[in-house]
Amino acid sequence: MLVAHVRGHGVLREADKGEKTSWFWRLDPRAKIAGIFAFVVVTALLTTPEAVVLALASAIVLSAASGVHAKRLIIAYATAFPFIALASISIFLFSGTERGMTMLARTSSCVMPLLVLALGTDTFDLFTGLRRLKVPGMITTLLMLTFRFLLLLSDEYERMKLSRRARGFRGGRSILDKYGFRVLSSTAGMVLVRASARADRVYEGLKCKAFRKDMIPWKISSLRPVDLVFLLTLAIVATTLAIAQCGVLT
Repeated sequence: MLVAHVRGHGVLREADKGEKTSWFWRLDPRAKIAGIFAFVVVTALLTTPEAVVLALASAIVLSAASGVHAKRLIIAYATAFPFIALASISIFLFSGTERGMTMLARTSSCVMPLLVLALGTDTFDLFTGLRRLKVPGMITTLLMLTFRFLLLLSDEYERMKLSRRARGFRGGRSILDKYGFRVLSSTAGMVLVRASARADRVYEGLKCKAFRKDMIPWKISSLRPVDLVFLLTLAIVATTLAIAQCGVLT
């Protein structure tokens, strides 16, 4: 029931048919979540340039082999890059070039697998995988409802933008145009108000359909050999990275 409310609204990202038939898309979400998060945790703890370069190479290989469209990965990475660059520049200014570049590579090594996980998995499958990994039901349900609210915000923003265009608004004449700022600020406020009202209606609809504060996983599956191979591969990679880190330190 909760699935119908979210999936029926549309998705923020659409995977093409080629991606949905790739080996990564067909993996059990539990295997993807556990394997990638283990890799990310180990990578986040690396400090030596050699181990970080190895982690970056592993992340690039995973991204290339996952079957997720390269253009979608590049766009998603470009969106996250300003935050990665900001952290790297701060390290570069206070700790030197080597540590700044290591920070850039390490952060990229963590971000790329997470992007592959997000773009190569159906949204509700992610929440179901978390639920089946014994993440508390309240957390998974809040994540699902937050995703639903983001969809509502996006929908209301598109409606307001279309309404502005229908009334002849084409943006401010310059960055200091007070009229443009006033219209955009009013739009932002109305988007929040209208999205909040729609969210209340969605919640009332959920209660009418017997929703009781928890999300019940709708997809039950068992781990297949390919899922175990994926987990074992990432476990070996993570162990190798840890050995490389310790070996260089000693």
